[in-house]
Amino acid sequence: MLDFLEELILQAAGAWWMPLAVFLLSLIDGFFPVVPSESVLVALASISDQRPGISLVQLFFAGWFGAFIGDQIAYWLGRTIGVTRFRWMRTRSVVRAIGGVKETLRHSGALVVITARHIPGGRVAVNFIAGATHMKVAKFMILDFISAAIWAAYSLAIGYFTSGWLDNTILQIGLALVFAAILGWIIDRGIKRFMRNRMDKHLDQEADNTETSLDSDS
Repeated sequence: MLDFLEELILQAAGAWWMPLAVFLLSLIDGFFPVVPSESVLVALASISDQRPGISLVQLFFAGWFGAFIGDQIAYWLGRTIGVTRFRWMRTRSVVRAIGGVKETLRHSGALVVITARHIPGGRVAVNFIAGATHMKVAKFMILDFISAAIWAAYSLAIGYFTSGWLDNTILQIGLALVFAAILGWIIDRGIKRFMRNRMDKHLDQEADNTETSLDSDS
C-alpha cells in the first residue's frame, strides 16, 4: 500500500499538469488562505531528486506568478469592499487589528508588503488592507512582484535543501514539511517582533514631536 502511494505521488509530481496546479493553488492562496500552496512547493522540491520530470524552474515561475495574481485579487477586493462594509469588520477586535495593520503600512509599507507573504494568513490581511487604504497600485504591484518571487524561491529552497535526506518519498515529504513549519514559525516570530519594534519606535517619535510642537507653541 505504501509503495503504491509512493509511486502515485511520484507520478503526480512529474506530471505535465503539476506546474499548472501549483499556479492555481498559489493564485487561490493569495486571497483564500486555506490552500496549502507553500506546502506543495516544499514537498515537490524535496523529492525533485527522485523524479527527473520535476522542474524547479517551472515550479518557481508557476508559484511566483500564481502568488502575484492572487495577491492582486486580495488587493482589489480590499479596494472595492473596504474595511467597514460588514458588521463583523466593525467589532472591537477586528477594528484594532485593522488599525494596527494600517499603521504599519503607513510607516513601513514596503517592508510590510514584502515580508507579510511569509506570515500564514497575514499576507491576505495586509494585501486586503493595502487595497482598502488605497496604497498606490503601481507601488503595490512592484513590491508584491518582488515579494512573490522571494516566497516561491524560499519555499523551493527549503524543500531542495532537505531532498535526499530520506529514501522513502512519504517520509521525505513529511520531514521537509516539518522543517518548513519550524523555520516558518521562527521567521514569523522574528518578523512580528521586528515590525512591533518599528511600530513602537514610530509611535515614540510621534509622541516626542507632539510634545516638541506643544512646547514651541507655548
